[in-house]
Amino acid sequence: MPDQTIAGRYQLERQIGAGGSSTVHLALDQRLQRQVAIKLLDEHLARDESFLARFRREALAAARLVHPNIVQVFDFGLDERSGRHFIAMEHIAGQSCAELLRERGYVSPGEAVEIVEQACAGLDHAHRSGVVHRDVKPANLLRTPEGVVKLADFGIAKATEDASITRVGSVLGTASYLAPEQARGERAGPAADVYALGVVTYQLVAGRLPYEGSSLTALALAQQRERPPRLDRLRTDVGPGLASAVARALALEQGGRHASAAAMAAALRAPGPVEAALTIAIDAPPQTRIREPAPTPRPAPRTTPRRGRPTSRPRRRARRRLARLLGVLTILALLAGGGILALRQSGALEETVAVRDAIGENVSDSINQLEQLIADNTR
Repeated sequence: MPDQTIAGRYQLERQIGAGGSSTVHLALDQRLQRQVAIKLLDEHLARDESFLARFRREALAAARLVHPNIVQVFDFGLDERSGRHFIAMEHIAGQSCAELLRERGYVSPGEAVEIVEQACAGLDHAHRSGVVHRDVKPANLLRTPEGVVKLADFGIAKATEDASITRVGSVLGTASYLAPEQARGERAGPAADVYALGVVTYQLVAGRLPYEGSSLTALALAQQRERPPRLDRLRTDVGPGLASAVARALALEQGGRHASAAAMAAALRAPGPVEAALTIAIDAPPQTRIREPAPTPRPAPRTTPRRGRPTSRPRRRARRRLARLLGVLTILALLAGGGILALRQSGALEETVAVRDAIGENVSDSINQLEQLIADNTR
């Protein structure tokens, strides 16, 4: 329909995609002169009030999400002339991960992590805004020529605080990527998106799905009866950290999965236990590595005393005591001399001559005796 214009503004050019409920066309926004992607709800579904409500809710939920890793919604409404409901979105010129898998079969672990990390960032933003995607699959992961990954088609997303508008017994999403709780028809939360992204990661790396079944019942039985082989057993270039992160995302119980999309992104880059131990051992600085302490050498006992110096502790202590005693006696002698000088100056010298002679003799004798004692103890 090259000549058809939607809402008097969007000139349709060609169809670029199709889903179970809509078709996607490349169009020119004549007002802003830019290319956009126009999603048109299938005509026969427009008569279904519950489905129509879901389609409108897609626009309201997705329009609130402004993030580099989410396809931006610009406009939505009803084309009065054709009676068709539409959503105008950002056009991504790159390819989807579904096209990437068809072209190459699988990708390297590093490339898979780069893709899924960006998808985790977009999902984390959506979840914090109260929006669950509910249909994460390779076809909805678009990569620009610059390598930016964007989540597309929140067509069956809904705000978590809103009441469910899904018909009783119906299940939304592509079967192979449905979390077990979704396959049971239960309410899907952020953990369901984490599970689906785990399936996408597994498929990107292994080139196959973790579980396959021809129906929801067969898929549920496969999930209950078997566990998919770990990625590090399928490919030798997959580290245990990446394999463990994907295995956790695929946990059947919601509580066993990553707590959030952001936590999953962090786990994808985290090394496994063995890798972490090797990293610590290699990167540890020399002073922190464990070494056997070197034995402390003991000095050999001295057998020959040094000449002219005492070799025993008692003789060293005696010398120190004698030195202190000599100092005290020297002070006493000086005090005695000072006293005699004072008497001479006061005119009482005649009365103290005898005292002076006695003190002089006693001090002289004491000094002679001390000198002999020191000589005897320091030989």
